[in-house]
Amino acid sequence: MPENRCLQGIWSSPWIFIFAAGGSAVGLGNIWKFPYVLGENGGGAFLMVYCLCLLAVGLPVLIAEVSLGRTVRSNPIDTVNDLSERNLLHSRWVLVPWLAGITGFLILTFYSVISGWSMAYLERAVAGKFASLDQGSAQGMFDALLNSPGEMLFWHSLFMFLVILTVGQSVTRGLSTLVRILLPALIIILLFLASYSMLVGNAGEAIDFLFRWSWEDLTFDVVLSAVGHALFSLSVGMGAMFAYGAYMSKRMSIARACAIVVGVDLLVALLAGLVIFPLVFAFQIDVEAGPSLTFVSLPIILGALPAGPFVGAIFFLLLVIAALTSAISMLELFVAWMHEKYYISRLQAATMLGGAVWFIGIAVLMSFADWDSKLMFGLNGFELLDKFTTLIMLPVVAILLSVLVAWALPRDMLQKELITQQVAHFQWWHNVLKYISIPVMVLITVAGWIGV
Repeated sequence: MPENRCLQGIWSSPWIFIFAAGGSAVGLGNIWKFPYVLGENGGGAFLMVYCLCLLAVGLPVLIAEVSLGRTVRSNPIDTVNDLSERNLLHSRWVLVPWLAGITGFLILTFYSVISGWSMAYLERAVAGKFASLDQGSAQGMFDALLNSPGEMLFWHSLFMFLVILTVGQSVTRGLSTLVRILLPALIIILLFLASYSMLVGNAGEAIDFLFRWSWEDLTFDVVLSAVGHALFSLSVGMGAMFAYGAYMSKRMSIARACAIVVGVDLLVALLAGLVIFPLVFAFQIDVEAGPSLTFVSLPIILGALPAGPFVGAIFFLLLVIAALTSAISMLELFVAWMHEKYYISRLQAATMLGGAVWFIGIAVLMSFADWDSKLMFGLNGFELLDKFTTLIMLPVVAILLSVLVAWALPRDMLQKELITQQVAHFQWWHNVLKYISIPVMVLITVAGWIGV
């Protein structure tokens, strides 16, 4: 297909695609979730398995999603329809991009609420509210936020406004401009914070915790968590990489670009660990504190440091930037589809979809306060949405998309997409996707469902 086939635009260089895909991958999953998941799963053993999962599962699936997006150079839904009309795929495969888009949409409904927490804590850090916090007052600060629907609604609304404003612009004016600024800024801030944390914290114990492991630490639960987090952190299964692949020039090497994206994702996760754990060990905070590690334990630490207010403001600014770069990709699939299908502007499409996300997000934030009742399986609205999307929809879409590319698409068509210019590399990717990535995802997903 010619370069001008894509109505949304084309990334101006391989690095813009890398910034966009890297920004999509790098989000709260790397900076908020990775440290506490690593802490809950023993440190070094989880990190070792996570790295292997990125290479054997994450990277092949990421390449598959991007390559499929570039085949027709259109939005994901029309791409599969086009391939079906050319008798290259069965028409039922169009279910995959629809599921991917719905998954990203639903995740954004609660992701925006958590991102709002980051904005709220940025305001608290700037106002110097972390000073002299102890465990009780830090927990009280977090509980006060969760029990204030009005404040959560304000930050949720502000965050979604920024997402809509960005996605509503063209690829070249909106996404490209934003990601080329935000992702480098995010990495620079992380490097600064990691250096500071290593200097004032317990660097030796943190490094030992992150990189030392024994065979006794390797359990099935650790493997299960590592595979799940590898898929979540790379944003595969939400259609974002599918859509971004459509804007990729035919001259770009998909394999090389995706490998760099995985490297950036791992780098950010490691830097986040080097920010959190030296301080956690220096202040003798429980590394298994879970999700509260960022919003309860960290403010206690920051309040006790000489430059705590400044460092706290920088850290929560980092969280907001990471959240924004991921969130804009979650709307992209359906915004691109509506723009091409109904010939409405991107801003109109983003406003309609973002408005729907904002509305559902109100129910999500209320589940922390007035509507905190257990709806099903002992879970409230937020917990149900979180479990349903991350444990069911994300892995199912990732598996279906991988099967579509590995087994349904013609092999010669994939080779023509210049996934890699090296035949041996193409062989490696295709075989790993078929015989390692897909079986591992199926095994881990089913095991997670039955609670093995």
